[in-house]
Amino acid sequence: MGPGDHCIHVQWDDIHSIILLKMILFEEYHSFLSYFFTSMNLRQLRTLTALLDQHSFSAAGERVGLSQSAVSVQMRQLEEDLGASLFDRNSRPPQLTETGENIALLAQDVLGQIEHIRSVAASRIVVDTVSIGFISTALPTLLPTVLSGLRERYPDIEIAVKFGLSEELAYAVARQELDFAIQTVPRENIPELVITEIASEPLYVIGPLSQADATSDAELAQRMPFIFFTKAAWLGQQIAARLQSRGIEVDEGFEVNSNEAAVQLVIEGFGVSIVPHGFLSPPLSEQVVRIPFCRPVEVRKLALISPIQSGKIPIAEAIHDILAEAAA
Repeated sequence: MGPGDHCIHVQWDDIHSIILLKMILFEEYHSFLSYFFTSMNLRQLRTLTALLDQHSFSAAGERVGLSQSAVSVQMRQLEEDLGASLFDRNSRPPQLTETGENIALLAQDVLGQIEHIRSVAASRIVVDTVSIGFISTALPTLLPTVLSGLRERYPDIEIAVKFGLSEELAYAVARQELDFAIQTVPRENIPELVITEIASEPLYVIGPLSQADATSDAELAQRMPFIFFTKAAWLGQQIAARLQSRGIEVDEGFEVNSNEAAVQLVIEGFGVSIVPHGFLSPPLSEQVVRIPFCRPVEVRKLALISPIQSGKIPIAEAIHDILAEAAA
């Protein structure tokens, strides 16, 4: 840890001590938050943290739902409030200065601590509704496991379920249109999300039994038309990128959006594919040849995605426990 990092944590420790004192004095965290932070200040901090990985006002604006000009106004106001230059505006687009990066990292800590305070309060709140997104490959096993587990723990809860691709689910959670999602770990940093890995699924090249003499994953992948998992999904993008990095050129056949479809098409002899061995799923069909993809084997990581600011932390903890118990 460098001197700058140490300084940031010392500053937060001071703020954290003040937070605890104020909570004792006011006896209600909402009163303290309105005393210490204004809504605009929190919006400024969220925008600043978005700039850590977006690197442009326009991209950060898309992340937080603001126009480029609105982001610019927010950041100028923040600089005035802090009395510090956060951006090098001589570069195009403007880039965070070292001071700006340090303050943005501190802002992430502040937002995280605010969420922690809210989660403490939320643990005493009766949750009556929850919305959860699932990717298609999670439907056969994880969907019924999670739903039955939540029903057992929260008999009166109303659960809404949405199916979709990992990217659209992740941004729906970031926009708080969904409470949680079970999906592939995001391929990019999304500051508004808390990402809790729940499983690693090994990938296999699979082919019909007629290809049982294949001696390597690369050979099997190139023997017949290749059935891709849709490249609109992060899993499909991961597979395509790994094939390219290894220089494996495949004969692209067509795309599907479910493991079951890919496996069935391979069984019927339409081609070969690469699929994950799903978390909590039975072994892959004995009607296909399977060879681990890459060495060490490539994995698809599954995660429970939740917003960094949520009033339903106990539900997230329950989902995590349900899946851990199912895997034990």
